[in-house]
Amino acid sequence: MSDLQKLIALLVLKAAPQDLTYSPQITAQYAVAYILSGIFVLQTTINPDDMLAGLFLGLVIQGVFTYFVLRALNHSARFIQTLGAIIGVGILFNLLSWPVLSVLADDASIDSLRSTMSLMFLLLISWEILVKAHIFKHALEMKMYSALALSFSLFFISIALSQLLFPAEVAG
Repeated sequence: MSDLQKLIALLVLKAAPQDLTYSPQITAQYAVAYILSGIFVLQTTINPDDMLAGLFLGLVIQGVFTYFVLRALNHSARFIQTLGAIIGVGILFNLLSWPVLSVLADDASIDSLRSTMSLMFLLLISWEILVKAHIFKHALEMKMYSALALSFSLFFISIALSQLLFPAEVAG
């Protein structure tokens, strides 16, 4: 099974981060792909001046958060695969959100379609939080409710720091 298939299996909660290949090089490649997929998806919705910095910030937040959580709970050896899983599914969620964000960024879209896409975007965010909780659950050998608390924490820290550093990110 390829790593792409394993990432897709992670999306549907059928794989765990330890199923991915342990490879710092592959994790670094995921990081580059995460930035590139973010640029591709966000180019019509985010101020271009802040987009790249915001993507790097998101990547750094995910890396630092994952490192410190794993270290605090004595699972540092799982860092590469856990971070690879988090970034890898982040790439897939970037690509899944592209059609939704395209409709939302299009001022010519009808209101009912925009409303539907807003709900779809909320569903994607919720699904991403659930998948990342699933990753933390397996990486840290913890109960799902604790993993959900970590995943929500990562989400809210990312949003708060992004808004603090880039308060007017949405183009328009």
